[in-house]
Amino acid sequence: MEFKGIIFDLDMTLVDTSSLLTMRDQRLWNQVYQNISKTKIYDGVINLLDQLNDRVKTGIVTSSPRTYAERVIDYHGLNIPLLTAYHDTQKHKPHADPILDGISKLGLKPHEVISIGDEEKDIIASNNAGAKSVLVKWGNSGNNNYAANYHCKSVDELKNYYLKIILQLVTKWSFLLY
Repeated sequence: MEFKGIIFDLDMTLVDTSSLLTMRDQRLWNQVYQNISKTKIYDGVINLLDQLNDRVKTGIVTSSPRTYAERVIDYHGLNIPLLTAYHDTQKHKPHADPILDGISKLGLKPHEVISIGDEEKDIIASNNAGAKSVLVKWGNSGNNNYAANYHCKSVDELKNYYLKIILQLVTKWSFLLY
């Protein structure tokens, strides 16, 4: 099986947006936008994305509204060309539609894509879409062991262990990361 694309969740997967949670829950969007500077990209994410972008197709599939997601992506300078946001599909995670929309935008088939997220709904959506699922445990998931195909405790683990193996499958080259 050859992997050609990777889809990431945004909040608490690529970017620590926990500082915005209360404002988002209260739908105080002006305050949320004014405080995006308080969010933090996880250590190692930019390096990881730089290594991936020239080798596989990448995208973000988020349960967040597009305007918010675009502002977070722009603020942190994430070089990810594809975005599927909350209002882009009628059904939302844990339904497969958002992941399938992202896969379609990548021009790939579900079995060619790895989908990475921090919540159970990300993993269920990925599995239901037929993508390989990776649960990251540096965001919301903590010690949960949702039914993901792979589990990672840190960005370094994702990069140095799982993605090293996965990228070998993606490109069939063993020298990509080092």
